[in-house]
Amino acid sequence: MNNGDDSMAQRPRRSDRHVKRGKAQPSAYRGIVEPSPRMRIHDTRRRHALKMWLVGIATVVGVLVVATVVYGFFWYRSVDSNMRKATIDDTKLNDALDDVPDEPQEPFTILLTGNDARKGEEVARADTIILAKVDPGQKKMWMLSIPRDTRVEIPGHGVNKINAARFLGGEADGDALLIETVKEFTGIPVNYYMEVSFLGFVKAVDTLGGIWIDVDVQIDDWKAASHSKGHKASHIDPGYQLLDGEHALTFVRSRDFPDADFTRMKHQQEFFKALVKQMTKAGNLLKIPSVVNGISKNVVSTLPMGDVVTIARAFQGMNPDDLQTATITGEWRSPYVWPDEERKAMLIEAFISGGSFDGETAPDAGIDPSGVTVTVRNGAGIEGVATSAASILTAAGFNVTNVGNANQFVYDRTLVVYDEERALADTVLKALPLGEVVASRGMYEFTTDVLVVVGKDWSTTSTTP
Repeated sequence: MNNGDDSMAQRPRRSDRHVKRGKAQPSAYRGIVEPSPRMRIHDTRRRHALKMWLVGIATVVGVLVVATVVYGFFWYRSVDSNMRKATIDDTKLNDALDDVPDEPQEPFTILLTGNDARKGEEVARADTIILAKVDPGQKKMWMLSIPRDTRVEIPGHGVNKINAARFLGGEADGDALLIETVKEFTGIPVNYYMEVSFLGFVKAVDTLGGIWIDVDVQIDDWKAASHSKGHKASHIDPGYQLLDGEHALTFVRSRDFPDADFTRMKHQQEFFKALVKQMTKAGNLLKIPSVVNGISKNVVSTLPMGDVVTIARAFQGMNPDDLQTATITGEWRSPYVWPDEERKAMLIEAFISGGSFDGETAPDAGIDPSGVTVTVRNGAGIEGVATSAASILTAAGFNVTNVGNANQFVYDRTLVVYDEERALADTVLKALPLGEVVASRGMYEFTTDVLVVVGKDWSTTSTTP
């Protein structure tokens, strides 16, 4: 037995024979246990379950994507319908508008209005009238404000204030009549129309998170804050600040100024500049659909929502200087503002040609200062400011005939007032370190060519004693 055991011990092992012959070792000898038939069935079932789980996840994701697209489509249709429901079937309104450009990058015009609903009236007057030209390709915009009391010829109704056109046209034809009136007054084609209510304005500003704007003067105007509960938005301090929707509306509505509507239009233009600047920032572009959705029930527009978003995106990175604003001013002769036809023609030419409004107040170089008589009044209540202004004008060659105090010390800004010839006031303004030209419109008493009312802003100049 021992010999047999020794002989067996000397034999090569089976594993050694396989190695010598270059054969692969069976799995059992590599330390890996081959699965039993039951285990193979279990693995097959597990792989099938994983596959079905992945298919299920893909199906759910696909359904969600389709649902999102469908929801987005119907949301878009709903919002677009809310904005355009009052205009799509309005044949007269669409007939009043001119054909829209064929290409999205071509310039177009849009008439922007804000309504002024009065108690007992079914149709609101146009409280704000702005004709805008938008050039997406050049990233430029021109905004021309028309005072609501401007004397115009309203087709079929004779002479009246321009803001009466919507009222005279009635609920059915008011928008169309306003468009026709603006076109006849300016000679400018109008491609689109948009009317925003006060509520829509507030919602738009709040959706953006407010508007950063530099308020030039303190505002205390409870009439302009009638939209806010308890007139809580009636007060606004001067300075650069973030205005919520209600305070922003007070800012653009207030008329409690010496020149009433003209300062208000200036504020409206400043607001639109701030709005465009903030909406075209990359972060705020994502908010545009929400803004449009929030105001859709408070807006009447022929401009589709998709175009609003596209245009806003096209203006991303717009230079604020490429948004130009101007006002068709004139002389107040109750109850109208009689437009300055020469100035009006100059502004309209710049608007149509895509030129600059910068030359709108350029003084006449041919005016001799010695022939211009000036009255200077202290409207700030700060000692010496009227004398300081008078000294500057006298040194510049103007004929200063009267220096004294205004009836009230309530003027925050220095005003250069004219009665008949704006060019004379422009020439006076050029000699002063600051100020703003306004038409008298019977609101100021003076017998000279120009009246200078020195405001509290004069205290910021180095000319103050």
